Amino acid sequence: MQHPTRPITRGLTGLALTMLTVPALALPAAAQTQTSHHTIRYASVDSCPRKDGTATPCHTWRLDLLDGRRVALKDAMLWPLTAKGRPDRTNSAPLTVSGDGESVAYFRKSDHRLVVREFHGGVRVMPRSPLPRGLGMNAAWLKLSQDGDRLALGYIAGDGRTRVRLFDVARASATGTTPETDGFAGFSGDGSSVLLQRAGDENTIGLAVHDDTGAELAAAVPPQIVANNGPWGLSADDRTVAYVTGLGEKARLRFYDVATDQATGSVRFSLPKDAALDMIDWTGGHEVTLHLVRSQGSRDVVTVLKVDTETGRTRVRDSYKVRSGAFAYLSCGG
Repeated sequence: MQHPTRPITRGLTGLALTMLTVPALALPAAAQTQTSHHTIRYASVDSCPRKDGTATPCHTWRLDLLDGRRVALKDAMLWPLTAKGRPDRTNSAPLTVSGDGESVAYFRKSDHRLVVREFHGGVRVMPRSPLPRGLGMNAAWLKLSQDGDRLALGYIAGDGRTRVRLFDVARASATGTTPETDGFAGFSGDGSSVLLQRAGDENTIGLAVHDDTGAELAAAVPPQIVANNGPWGLSADDRTVAYVTGLGEKARLRFYDVATDQATGSVRFSLPKDAALDMIDWTGGHEVTLHLVRSQGSRDVVTVLKVDTETGRTRVRDSYKVRSGAFAYLSCGG
């Protein structure tokens, strides 16, 4: 994956080029209840062929909603600009959806400003020139926190390392920038900190927790069982990392403390054998949400599971097929 219900008419004013009903997979009543407060399932952009045989993003970004509707996000940039200000038609412009499905961040087509649109509020415009001089949007990516209150803008610098600039969305201001990192694992459950990945000596992987100013809170080189089983999800306590090992009935949800470099327990739960774990997010004090992806022909099928971290009890929050012909799609997180 390149890498949902209150009325949305007011929040989408000026955005909807078209609105149509599209089929969604049937969900149990309990699952529908659990997702009734969400808006967006995922964002996607069409794929069109180029003369040289390669594919390019085309038309406009579209938002598929939980209630089956689809809307066009017409003010979002389609292609990212290079450092020279030219459109890179081989890639889609950065865009991200918050975990709760209520906000979407992107670069605005009219003025190239970085914005966060809240469906039931307004548009927050981030500071000008969010990227360092000499870098284009095609070297950047975006990630919103679970509640959409925090935004991460990651970019690959000239040295090949990643840095992440962090923003307070409500204040429309930058709060800090992380040190060099080899990967961004995501926000903590409450959005107050981020989990970074670092390459260590002798092919080891390190994990580090940083606050919203970029300052380090904790860091460790975890055991292989942790390092080899990403993705990881950081709890709101700024130290507990959740990850998954195994498949089917042998799957386990495990926990690791970055501050003490210690395993802190695990619970057994059931995980489909034919699906890949794409995302893991803390969505409560004792709950994580997993996004699982499996291929069905030319389309991906996404299943969203909620797992109780104390009992291992699992329930389906949502399940859907990504529309065919998509160049890229981005699911909401937790």
